[in-house]
Amino acid sequence: MADETSSSRADVRRGTPPQRVDPDDDAVVRLSAAPSDGGPTATGRVVLEVGRERIPVEMTVPAGPVAVEEVLPILHGLSSLFATRATARAEADGREISCRAGCGACCRQLVPVAPAEARALARLVEAMPEPRRERVRRRFDEALDILEPLGLMERLDQNRDGRQAIARDYFAAGVACPFLEDEACSIHANRPLSCREYLVTSPPDLCAALSPGIERVVLEARPSLALLNADLRDGWLPLVLSLVQDAQAPPSPRDRAAADILKDVISGL
Repeated sequence: MADETSSSRADVRRGTPPQRVDPDDDAVVRLSAAPSDGGPTATGRVVLEVGRERIPVEMTVPAGPVAVEEVLPILHGLSSLFATRATARAEADGREISCRAGCGACCRQLVPVAPAEARALARLVEAMPEPRRERVRRRFDEALDILEPLGLMERLDQNRDGRQAIARDYFAAGVACPFLEDEACSIHANRPLSCREYLVTSPPDLCAALSPGIERVVLEARPSLALLNADLRDGWLPLVLSLVQDAQAPPSPRDRAAADILKDVISGL
């Protein structure tokens, strides 16, 4: 990713929804995955062609080889960008987004995550202070205690492509996301890509029962799927297996430039 100086005015940081500045044709969406230790970074720009619109996106990433999870803040920002645009279109059509804090109706669904997301979630749990860390770990264990007797974990291992039938059985088990607290996401700024991209305009009761008639908002692109396609060395896995996968899998390799990883993901949008 080549260095580039920009006069952009839009600013997107970790966990902050992207903002666009108009009518300036040179308005840039700025995303950062800069290392927290202040290490060297590289900055480059891509132009996303969405319909008839061209959206310049400036990205700051760690210089040198990185693991996939180190560029997740960039993908979080892209997901938020497309979700924000989709929300604006829905509201312009007179449809109100039902999703809001305090509604955890969808937080008992099977949440597919890429291996990099699972590793990032495990690191997030590890960094939590006690006693919160122990409480979250206990919720992960309780979820697996419910799912294992049902054979769902074995079915996932044997048939990772047949997600729909397994997802319905998973939902029927009533397992809440381990990060759900008071019916709200306790890791909202770091939530998985698929959660960021799940927006509905139908009543929450339909999500709570996984009933027909759920009206999902269509995004112009879904970085979650692009990442899954680019990070399938180990296959997708449900969020509840994140801690197990992290404990059993080898350490994440830091063997690729951030620009190369992002190129693979963005080309799949």
